[in-house]
Amino acid sequence: MKFLCDALYFLIVALLLSSCGYHLSGYGSALPPHIRAIAIPVFKNSSSEPNIQRDATDAIRRAFISDGRLKVADTREADLLMRGTLTDYQLRAVAFNSADSAEEYVVRLGIQVEAYDRIKKKIIFNQKFTTQWDFRSTSSLVNSDSAKHTALKEAYSDLADRLVSITIERF
Repeated sequence: MKFLCDALYFLIVALLLSSCGYHLSGYGSALPPHIRAIAIPVFKNSSSEPNIQRDATDAIRRAFISDGRLKVADTREADLLMRGTLTDYQLRAVAFNSADSAEEYVVRLGIQVEAYDRIKKKIIFNQKFTTQWDFRSTSSLVNSDSAKHTALKEAYSDLADRLVSITIERF
């Protein structure tokens, strides 16, 4: 019995000492300590869909505010400047009913984002991000439009969460 207890104790200690270094999201930061505030001007829009850059930018700002590790500030007060361009918008029908009417769509967004360290005067990253969300269409135009709007909000939120992660946690 003593051997079994010793073996179990050894196994537990070994597992604790060999932890993989995982940490909870939202804690800690890989950013240099001089970066405390971020400015996120309204992204440019070179996609085929007008005016969606404002909603995308707002979602990104809200994600940084919600995260709380960087203060969202005016460009003059920010240590980090995040500029972006909405480069891609696609809306495709992907499923059809027996009457050959579209029942399901996929909305795809692409953004090009640059994060610039204003203190050290260097680019931290310049990267393209894409996401896509699907939604079901109905015979009601109002319901279909609402479903499309919800899918776009989910796509913006996904991009925003990924930007917070890549900016602060660097993975």
